[in-house]
Amino acid sequence: MENNFSDKTLNIDVTDYWLIIQKRFFQILLIFFLIVALTVVYTMKQPPVYQSECKIRISARQPMATIEGAQITWYGASGNELSSEIELISNKDEILTTVADVLKNDAGKENPTIITSPENKDYYADKDDKNETIVKYIRNLKFTPDEKLFISTLSAASLRGIIQIEQVPGSDIVMIRSKGSYPAVTIAITNLVAIVYRADFWKSKTKDAKDTKEFIDERLNGVKSTLDNLKGDLQKSSEENTSFGDVEIYKKQLTELRLELDKLKETYQDSHPKVEKQKNLVASIEAQLSKLPQKKQTYDDNLAEWELNQNLRKSLGEFALKADIDYEAKREKSKDEIQLISWAQSSSKLSPNEIMNIIVGSLFGLILGFIYAFVWEGLDTSIGKIEDVERITGLAVIAHIPLIGGQNVQNSFFKPLKLVLKPFRSLIPFSKSEDPLDLDKKILFNFDPLSVVAEAYKTLRTNIQFAIGTGKKTGNAIAITSASPREGKTLTSTNLAIALAQMGKMTLLIEADMRRPKIADLFKIDSKQGLSDVLIGSIKPDTAVRTTADFLMGDIEWDKLLGSQGIDNLHIITCGTIPPNPSELLLSAEFREMVSDMRQKYDFIIIDTPPILPVSDASIIGTVVDGTVLVYQSDTTSRHLLLRAIQNLKKNQTKLIGIVINQLSFDVVMMKTGRYKYKDGYAAYAKE
Repeated sequence: MENNFSDKTLNIDVTDYWLIIQKRFFQILLIFFLIVALTVVYTMKQPPVYQSECKIRISARQPMATIEGAQITWYGASGNELSSEIELISNKDEILTTVADVLKNDAGKENPTIITSPENKDYYADKDDKNETIVKYIRNLKFTPDEKLFISTLSAASLRGIIQIEQVPGSDIVMIRSKGSYPAVTIAITNLVAIVYRADFWKSKTKDAKDTKEFIDERLNGVKSTLDNLKGDLQKSSEENTSFGDVEIYKKQLTELRLELDKLKETYQDSHPKVEKQKNLVASIEAQLSKLPQKKQTYDDNLAEWELNQNLRKSLGEFALKADIDYEAKREKSKDEIQLISWAQSSSKLSPNEIMNIIVGSLFGLILGFIYAFVWEGLDTSIGKIEDVERITGLAVIAHIPLIGGQNVQNSFFKPLKLVLKPFRSLIPFSKSEDPLDLDKKILFNFDPLSVVAEAYKTLRTNIQFAIGTGKKTGNAIAITSASPREGKTLTSTNLAIALAQMGKMTLLIEADMRRPKIADLFKIDSKQGLSDVLIGSIKPDTAVRTTADFLMGDIEWDKLLGSQGIDNLHIITCGTIPPNPSELLLSAEFREMVSDMRQKYDFIIIDTPPILPVSDASIIGTVVDGTVLVYQSDTTSRHLLLRAIQNLKKNQTKLIGIVINQLSFDVVMMKTGRYKYKDGYAAYAKE
């Protein structure tokens, strides 16, 4: 048989989005508060991050020293000097290592050794106070044990992840920022990076000039040392040279001594003492005359070398003076090319931003709640509007049965949680096994005749009468079924029968659901003899009929029972002994004959049948009765199952009177728009 419902679809207009929000308001609210709570917990667990900043002004690097027209230049980057300096601050290991060493070794000490060392003190000195400002700052650095422990782990690599260098747009000002969990440490790191970089800047700018100055000073000191050594040698050779007098004098004296020696030889023999003495004098003068040229040469050499080094010292002295003046001028000038505009005095809390996190968490929770609502609504295969039920099924909605009993109040507190968890309950097998509810409290005679519940069943009663027509006065047989279990068909059958009886109609309620019988439990009557016993021929139909007397003999509240108008008109045939083959019994001629006989005695016969989809009993009974009413609870059965159930009934030529929407929670606004929503239903069937 062709599916007549395949072309029917569910359309959602713009106003439905607001209704979806209303329908799933508690899920949205719960998700919202859950996300906000998680955001708060996450924010509280985040370690605080503080940021401090200072500003320095950087000028382009310039040539450093000029000596006698020879320019000694530092070749820096051209055209993009500021970017190069920013890169230098961030990545030069020498700068970052010095910062870490100062924090580890000098912080809080009376005499910081790193910045006061001879090779560094000039670079950490300001113009007017030498290096007292820097020394005083480092001396006053105090840290807690936790901060000291953190400082002990610092290195050039870790500092790269802490500092951030940025250029102030449109200027030559650079912002140095530090981030960390300890405010005092971030302030110290920020200032020390600026201080050490400034010293490195000054050092690099004056390095060549200083090297030149030191080279000249070293040569000058060497010349001075040479002159000091030559001074003694020259003085000694000069004394030796002058002690011998003039050479001609020595020669004249030697001639005279030789003449005297010749005269003595004429008078005395060679061995005479006078002759020997004269010979010694001549030999002495001759020896001195032989040494005199060597001493003279030594003296002359020492004198020449002395004069040469004196001239060199004079020249180097002039060069040294110029180099020293040039170095000092450049050093002072370099201090003007980089300036600490503002020190880091305090640190601001960067994260977590509690207010912003809560705002973002709230927005995210709200968005996630809406997404959940719309997605779950899209996945929800139930039908959302009464007119959609009628359009999709092609059947009229003949009644809307409200939620019966006290669950409205007792579940109100847990409603949000139950609504959110409902999609997940279907994923847990054991979650479908619920304790049977106290259904006898939901029988119609427990309610005021003017209550919403009573009026709903009166509406159902009236619409059924109009549906079957007014021509037939007696013997109207109506089957009540549903697509699947737990949709409330048994309670609907029972209360419809009571409503008909209260109208003065003789009504017989037959429990044809012989798999999960509940009617005997509702009225608290004996169920040993019933429909199954009649169909197998154990008893007569009249014997199986239960009347008011049987009700009063049970545990039912008889005062309410007797106070109910027309209750004497209600008779019941319970299931009886649960048979192994219910379908075969319902297909038997005995069942048709029994229904036919009962038509003669009762105005209405209401037959409670099993659900359509699990078994075929309802389709069998549908061929015997005048019409079938389908009970539908949206949150229990999808529209696809509903359409399949209707299709099964129509295949067997069952006359469908209409649909009863069960377990509604009415809302004035939603009633105006035709919307309805479901509360948690009751367990229509006991456990197997």
